[in-house]
Amino acid sequence: MDSIDYNEAKFKFLGIRKHFFRDVTYHVTVFNEIVVMGITGDCQNPKYKIKLSLDTKINWEIRKSKKELESFEFLYQNKKKVFHAQAKDLQKFKELIAGKVLFEGIGDLYQPLFQIGKGSSAKVYSARHVLDQEVYAVKAIEKSYLKITDKGNGMQAFQSEIQILRTLSSYQNNFLDLSEIYEGDNKFYVVTSYLEGLSLSGELEKAKALPQKRLPIQSIKKIMKKLLENLKILHSHNIIHRDLKPDNLMFARKNDHSSLVLVDFGLATSELVDKYLFPKCGTPGFVAPEVLNLRGDSKYNCKVDIFSAGCIFYKLITGRSLFLGSNFDDVLRSNRHCQFDLDLPLDGTYITDQSIDLLKKLLNKNPKNRVTAIQALQHPFIDSNSEFSTQAIQITGQQVIKNAIYQLNIAELESKYDSQNDFVEEQICKINDLKKYSILTEVQYQMSMSAKRSSGLFSGTFYQKSPLSAIRTLKLHTETSQQLKNSSHHSQNSAFKF
Repeated sequence: MDSIDYNEAKFKFLGIRKHFFRDVTYHVTVFNEIVVMGITGDCQNPKYKIKLSLDTKINWEIRKSKKELESFEFLYQNKKKVFHAQAKDLQKFKELIAGKVLFEGIGDLYQPLFQIGKGSSAKVYSARHVLDQEVYAVKAIEKSYLKITDKGNGMQAFQSEIQILRTLSSYQNNFLDLSEIYEGDNKFYVVTSYLEGLSLSGELEKAKALPQKRLPIQSIKKIMKKLLENLKILHSHNIIHRDLKPDNLMFARKNDHSSLVLVDFGLATSELVDKYLFPKCGTPGFVAPEVLNLRGDSKYNCKVDIFSAGCIFYKLITGRSLFLGSNFDDVLRSNRHCQFDLDLPLDGTYITDQSIDLLKKLLNKNPKNRVTAIQALQHPFIDSNSEFSTQAIQITGQQVIKNAIYQLNIAELESKYDSQNDFVEEQICKINDLKKYSILTEVQYQMSMSAKRSSGLFSGTFYQKSPLSAIRTLKLHTETSQQLKNSSHHSQNSAFKF
């Protein structure tokens, strides 16, 4: 066995195993990938070792009188081992291993506030942590959905997504922050940062009440700059998002377009893997043509996200989708063949020589000639962005009324959205397509529906033995696509594996 280099330790503290006659004190040492517990602080043959992986489960006990951590418990050689320690040490320990292992006992640590989202296979709650009193988003995912996905890759995709989120954990201003993962008998609970703002889809809906039916041009510049900055970071780690669209762009703060973050890494992959899991995937209307036209074992790269960013940019400045169609197949066909026209009439504000030039560079059909995120950030349209905040504009009383009316209407739209999703789901059940798990889609979408938060306080707790949920990412076969032709328009905004 390799010797243990205690100089590489991240944290050390004393843990106590309580016995009937005599308590035993252990030196608990935390490393990047393992935790060891020995009688001495430099023990080369520690009695206990905990591997920091999603195969490890740790349960937490709380000293309820003081609302602080009292002990942790894990299974070792089929026996439960309980270690007591000082609350501050346990809290530090918990923070260091969060996201690396599965925790148990979520009902003891989180109190649900509102049910902020509900899908066919998931429920999303806002929840307050009983110790730090902060509000988080908690989403439950049925284990069964991770097991029944095609080729049995559900758990593999889940673990890959967790690993990607952990890689991005140091960029909390750019991506949805994964806090902790809990496991019950039938479901996983994924705890993430709580985003107060809307999704970009929500912002675009609100903008329809404005005179130009679009966001102000300075807001668009802010959004594109932050999107490209996020992609610059993502691509520096050789990670491809593969499902960029307005639904997956969220704002951490209300009315602050500079707080844009990327969410939903359910289809994300590393550019360096030998073979992509679900190689043909994404949302029709926002997918790079090289993804849809992929053949054999060939691969694409991070440039596919740049093309998706171009589709988003087009929608921002024109108010229309780049690829049009009356049904799913029409949009998919147009997207696959890259049928679009950038010969747009200039309007001096949105459609200018600069914006058209940037569009052409983002939407270049040849990925080799498509700009990178770094190059796009240097484009005059982006680089000339001023510090002027369109969010600080004082709107008139009439606009305030329009926005208030919009907030009332959005709740109705959400209700229709849920109903139409149910219809689409029925159609998909008929063709018996298997669903693939996507960890954060529903969090980012439902978090955007802030108008729905007043729908009712959730009175209850999280149960470890209750069923769970996951997000719809649907496998679509060519021979069954015809059956979806007359489905709801919202099916065009769902992520698919092609």
